[in-house]
Amino acid sequence: MSAISLNWFRIGFCLLLFIFPLDVIAGCNTSASKQSMPSSIPVNRGEHRVILYCQLSEQAVLSFRLDVARQATAVNTEGEEFVTLNSASKAFLLPAGQYDVELILNVQRSRFIYPRLDSVPDFYEREHIHLLMMSGFFGFSLALVIFVGVLGRSMHNAGFYAYSAYIASAGMFFFIQEGMLNIVFPGAIWVNDLRVKMLFAGLIVFTGMRFIIRLLDFGRLLRKPFFIPLRIVGIVVLALAVLQAILPENLTLQYSSFMGTLTLAGIAGIVGATVFAVKMRVPAAKLVLVSLLVMFFSMVLRVYLHDINPFLHRYGLVIAVTIEAVLLAVAVSEKVRQLNIDRTRAFRDASYDSLCPVLNRRGWETAADRMLTRHAREGGVLTLLFIDLDRFKQVNDRYGHATGDATLMKVATSLKAVCRERDLIGRYGGDEFVVLSHCPDRQQSQRLFERLQSRCQSFMLNTESGSVRISASVGCYAVEKPHHSIQMLLKQADANMYEHKQASKGTSTL
Repeated sequence: MSAISLNWFRIGFCLLLFIFPLDVIAGCNTSASKQSMPSSIPVNRGEHRVILYCQLSEQAVLSFRLDVARQATAVNTEGEEFVTLNSASKAFLLPAGQYDVELILNVQRSRFIYPRLDSVPDFYEREHIHLLMMSGFFGFSLALVIFVGVLGRSMHNAGFYAYSAYIASAGMFFFIQEGMLNIVFPGAIWVNDLRVKMLFAGLIVFTGMRFIIRLLDFGRLLRKPFFIPLRIVGIVVLALAVLQAILPENLTLQYSSFMGTLTLAGIAGIVGATVFAVKMRVPAAKLVLVSLLVMFFSMVLRVYLHDINPFLHRYGLVIAVTIEAVLLAVAVSEKVRQLNIDRTRAFRDASYDSLCPVLNRRGWETAADRMLTRHAREGGVLTLLFIDLDRFKQVNDRYGHATGDATLMKVATSLKAVCRERDLIGRYGGDEFVVLSHCPDRQQSQRLFERLQSRCQSFMLNTESGSVRISASVGCYAVEKPHHSIQMLLKQADANMYEHKQASKGTSTL
C-alpha cells in the first residue's frame, strides 16, 4: 500500500517538470562518463528514439530500468543491434570505439529514463548486489506469508490471512517493479507492462487497507460515515486496477489517474484512523503507526537520496517495506496475544466459580467431556470423586454466611493443594465439590482417593467467633472402560458419597 503512494508522488512530481523535445543527443566517454552521460532523459509516450554519442576506450555497459519503457533496443548507424545482457534492467554491451548509439524505446508514459554507463565488472557487481537484495527480500516475504498463513489457519484468525495477502501482494509488486521477471523471462514484453504493475499496486492498496481495518477493528472503532468510505476506497481501487488491466492501453491513463487520487485519499484516511486508534489505546495501533511513518520517511528519502546515497535511493524502499513487514507481524502477534488474553478472561469468567478458585458447574462439565474423550483415546483409569460437606447448613446458621463462604473457599483451596494440576476440580453447587482425574492405573487412582478422604476428615477455619471445624463425605467411582456420559459417572459417585455419609452420620462436629 505504501509503495503505491511513492509511485503517485513521483508521477505528480514529474508532471510538473518541463517536457523536452523528442530527440536527444548526448555524449558518453569512459574517462568522464558521469559528466557526459545525462542523468535523466525525458521521453514521450509511444515510440521514442534517443541518440547517444559514445567514445569508449574499453567495453562498457549502458543500462536503465524498464519502468516507463516497456521495451528497448539499441542499434548502431548500420542498424545492427548491440548485445543485450540478461539483467533486471535493460543492459547493452557497448564495444570500445567512437560511434553513435540509437535507443528505440516503446514508452508507456511520458516520463524520464535514468541511464547508467558502467565498466563491465562494475555493472556485474551492481547486478549481483541487486539480485542478492531482491532475492533476500522476496524470500523473506515468502517465508512470512507461509509462516503467518499457517499460524492463522491453526488459530482460525482471519487477521493472519489479511496480513499474508498484503505481504504477498507487496512482494510480487516489488519483484516486478525491480525487474526480476526480466531475468526469468528475458525479452518478454508483458513483464514490463505498466498495467501488470498497476494490477498488483491495486492489490497492495486493497489488501493493505483491509488488513489494517481488520487489525485495528475500525468497524467498531469508527463511526459509519468514516468507516464505510475507507472500505469503499479499497474496493474501488482494486476494481480500477483490474479494469485498467483488461481495457485498451489508450484508456488506462484516465483510470490510473483516478486510481492514484483514490489511493492517496485512502492512505490519508488510514493514517488518520490509525492516529485515532492510538489515542483510543487500541492494541497494536502504535506499531501500525510506526510502520506507516517508516514508509513515509522512506518515500521522502527516496526522492532526495539520489545523489547523496545511491544504494539507499535504490533499496531504501525495499528495506523500509521489510521493516514494515516485521513491525506489522509484531502488531498482528500483539493483537492476537490480546485476543487470547480476552478469550482466556472470558472463558475464566464463564467457567470459574464466582466464589471459589475452582471451576463452576458449566466449566467443569465442559472440561470433563474433553477428559472423557482423552481417556477413551489413551486408556488408563478415570476417577471421579464427589465431595459433600457435612452439616454445612449449621455453619451458615451459627456463624453467618460470610463464614460459610470462607469455609467453601478453604475447602476449595485444600482440594487444589491435594490434587494434581491436571486434575479437574469444580464446585458443582452449594457445598458440593467434584474432582475428575485421569490416572494411569488403579494404584494411583486409589492413592488419590485416600489423600482426598484423609484431607476431608477435618477442615479447620479460624474466625473472629472462634475456630470452625467441618468434615466432608467423599464418594469415589473409578472406571477403566471408556465412558461418554459424565452424568452417569456423577450419578454413581454421588450414590457412593451418600452411602459414605450415611455410614459416618453423626461423626462430624462443629
